[in-house]
Amino acid sequence: MREKNPVERWSFHLSGGRLCVDLANTVSWRGSGRGIERLSECGDLVEWARQAGVLTAAEARRAEREARSRPAAAARMLTRTRAFREAIYRIFRGIALGVAPRTADLARLDRELHDALRHLRLARKGPRVALVWSGGVGLLARPLWAAARSAADVLVSDNLRRLKTCGAANCGWVFLDTSRSGTRRWCAMEVCGSRAKARSYYARLSRRRPASPRGPRRRSNSR
Repeated sequence: MREKNPVERWSFHLSGGRLCVDLANTVSWRGSGRGIERLSECGDLVEWARQAGVLTAAEARRAEREARSRPAAAARMLTRTRAFREAIYRIFRGIALGVAPRTADLARLDRELHDALRHLRLARKGPRVALVWSGGVGLLARPLWAAARSAADVLVSDNLRRLKTCGAANCGWVFLDTSRSGTRRWCAMEVCGSRAKARSYYARLSRRRPASPRGPRRRSNSR
């Protein structure tokens, strides 16, 4: 695995409202018909997990070393994670549009959830007890495990009516509307929201601008 320079790392937009939705949105501009893959290599997946808080910085470094030492296994995990991502994207987008999830997509989520739950354990965290991932194992699989658990939580919650698609036709991202009013339209204001505002502003400006006066029509010299 070629290690990218830190300045080359993509800054992921983590505005989906839940971890699994953020994973589903790791293809940009889906609605344009020319989506941009943001998880092009295993290092990208590790970086997404670090930015999303699934892996600590130290765990991310260990995961990248593991990917370099076991490139074939890392490639398989990347392929598996991207296949899972596409399944949950179809599920979430379908729900947002009022379409029932496909049986095959639910089956993939169920398989990955079962695998993920095998790696959870109870641990003390101060005076409390919490569910944590088994330490030191499966760092490359941790993003998939965490997303599977998150997706299952979303699907069994009472917030499914809050799943929406971005209002920009060329975007295609999904999000969980956690606003109090439930009127959120955009995947992220700094992405599609600001673009829409700019287009609206320039459209109003062009309507207000008076038409340039037309002078007397010149007679053509041609015959």
